Amino acid sequence: MYFSEHNEKITFSNESGGILKVEGKGIVCAEDLDARPGLFQPEKYTKLYFMKGITSVSKGFIEAFKSMDCLIIARSVKSVEMTPELEKYLKDNNVLIRGEYNSLAERLAKKLGLRFLHSDIFLGWTSFESDGYRESNKRTLCFRLDGPPYIYREIFTPGISAGNNGGAELSEDLPEDFYVGCDLEGFTYNLPVKCEEAIMKNKELERFLKISNQRLKPSKKDS
Repeated sequence: MYFSEHNEKITFSNESGGILKVEGKGIVCAEDLDARPGLFQPEKYTKLYFMKGITSVSKGFIEAFKSMDCLIIARSVKSVEMTPELEKYLKDNNVLIRGEYNSLAERLAKKLGLRFLHSDIFLGWTSFESDGYRESNKRTLCFRLDGPPYIYREIFTPGISAGNNGGAELSEDLPEDFYVGCDLEGFTYNLPVKCEEAIMKNKELERFLKISNQRLKPSKKDS
């Protein structure tokens, strides 16, 4: 975890797979790269994720991430200040842009002629307990460029001794067109009953299903 010396509202967190999550509120700028503790090295990250709460990215920030091959932009981000250097880097390296439909991320990908993939959608947690056994499940709807979407399930089980944890990771493929005619209630059929409450409140999933189905409708030109 790193903390911007310039803006106390901006933090950076390392994730597996070379991901750096930029968290906080408001504008992110080049001055935020001066972060504590030391040894913050933007060039070592391959995936840069501006999370919900960030509203704008000023020039000079993204340009510091010289090894980036994937840029993930939350819906809350309304502007990314482009420079010739940044535009050239994104195009030359065919950087994958991820985000929600009808968002800045999709518009940016279209403008630059880059690949776009919908961002993964967190679905929720469920827990199970019986005869001293406890299990927690985290489910995420994930998307691929070259395959069907899937539900990624992370299972966490506390071990017998303190600090000992077991678990597993499972991927459950969905049909390519699983969303056709599907609303939130319909989506719950893919999941255990315990997930229903969280799914029915999931605004990001609701937007994805609604927009996906709208895009399937033939235009007046086609009718």
